[in-house]
Amino acid sequence: MKKTLIYATFILGGIAVSCQQKQTETPVVAVGSMEGITIAMINTDTIFSLYDMAADMRRELEETERRLTNDLQQQARRFETDVQNLQNDVQNYTRIGHTLTLSEQNQREAQFRNREEQLQQRAEELQRLEQRYMQQMMELQTQRSREVEDAVFSFVEKFNQTHGFSIIMSNARGSGVLYSLPSMNITTQVLEALNAEYSQTRRRR
Repeated sequence: MKKTLIYATFILGGIAVSCQQKQTETPVVAVGSMEGITIAMINTDTIFSLYDMAADMRRELEETERRLTNDLQQQARRFETDVQNLQNDVQNYTRIGHTLTLSEQNQREAQFRNREEQLQQRAEELQRLEQRYMQQMMELQTQRSREVEDAVFSFVEKFNQTHGFSIIMSNARGSGVLYSLPSMNITTQVLEALNAEYSQTRRRR
């Protein structure tokens, strides 16, 4: 009965944000036929790995998973103890049952059947509880992942109001971008500003 919850791995996708024309700083200009279009790159793997909000989310998920797992294991241990107690009582009854009256035997066996039925119900309840906890973890992960993703999208859009890139793309592995000039990478600037903003939000809580 000792099952553990499955803690799903947190994976978020890339970012592609189309924004307003340049307002202040001179952005990087893409080469080739896209003259006049300014493009910047963000490594979203780095963002979601080092963003403090994402780190807080991971800690919350780990703590929740640990709490639910401990509760499930405690209930499973109590169940196993009660199963063992029933088995011991039945074994003891097989040794002394012949010394009891027929009425006492019937009463004792009825008690055993009742306890066995109750244990079967508890076994089914434990299975349902495990499924409920797993569902709760998946829903919490989905909710928190969306919150982090929304925060990053919102911040990148706000960030670009003072930087004026035409397009901000993700150059994380699997994003489809095979190469980009290092000068186009604004990951560090975005991450520092993102964490600074989140730090102020966290202090206000």
